[in-house]
Amino acid sequence: MRRVVGLLLGAAVLAVAAGALSSMALFALAVGMVLVTVAVGASVALAAHRLAVTRKVPRREAREDQTIDICVEVGGLGRLPLPVRLEVQVDADGWVPLGERGGILHLTVGRRGIYQLTPSRLRLRDALGIFEWSAQVGQPELLHILPAPDLSVPIPPRCGARAMAGDADPDGLQPYVPGTPVGRIHWPALARGAGLQQRRLAAPPTGLPLVLVDTTGAGDPRAVDWTARVAAGVVLRLAQSGGCRVLLPGDHTPTTVTDTGASWRGVHRRLASLGGAGPLALQAGRDPDVHIRADHAPAQALVHQPRPLPPGVDAVTNKQVGL
Repeated sequence: MRRVVGLLLGAAVLAVAAGALSSMALFALAVGMVLVTVAVGASVALAAHRLAVTRKVPRREAREDQTIDICVEVGGLGRLPLPVRLEVQVDADGWVPLGERGGILHLTVGRRGIYQLTPSRLRLRDALGIFEWSAQVGQPELLHILPAPDLSVPIPPRCGARAMAGDADPDGLQPYVPGTPVGRIHWPALARGAGLQQRRLAAPPTGLPLVLVDTTGAGDPRAVDWTARVAAGVVLRLAQSGGCRVLLPGDHTPTTVTDTGASWRGVHRRLASLGGAGPLALQAGRDPDVHIRADHAPAQALVHQPRPLPPGVDAVTNKQVGL
């Protein structure tokens, strides 16, 4: 607004000077400044009236070392008296221009946890920066930032052996079900004329290795972050080699993870919101095969400060999201 007032005052001064000096050049310059100001103001006002912006977040879950794509779709910026520029805020002082049809923003949170993405701030400006119109777009979105699995911590050799030994064993035959892996089809039964049969597997074993995640006494949030990453790496590798059981703080019974599908993803999401809560609700019943303790975090894990949150991303608590 100051620029507009300054331009109009400048035009008035030039007009007075043109009258005093009988200068058509100064008068033409004053008129030109007024016309430019009116034209850019009309362009910004018309664009703001016609502007249609939508924001979409196709994937609201990512690891802390990955980016989240934010799709901004724009319409209504064509056929204006003068070109205007639409920008979206990406950090405290940084703005990224959007095309006439929008664009894709890459958001990096860089810290595990559950966050709320607030509406994005937009601004519409003319090329000269005289007029500016701002708005917000999008609905609040929950973002789940998962800990990046730390694969550097060794796993005791007995864990891998127990996980592999815990694979389900054949337990007779049953009629073939479409979609069953070829390896479970019993071909001798088909050769004998008994039809297509598949091997029935026994119930999942209970002797899987136990992983105990312990955040008792964690006075530094970075130690809890280290615990979440190490636990994610250990559970992921055991899931790939046969499975494991995981006891997280506050749980009364361990969670069984038998593959890298839904059971692993569930534990991974739990680790995203892992906190430095009180002692475990129930002891494991036997010594764990892997005991991950936050108070054993190495010094190098406590050196770097957590990355500051980008604008428009706010941390939320488990109670706020109903966990």
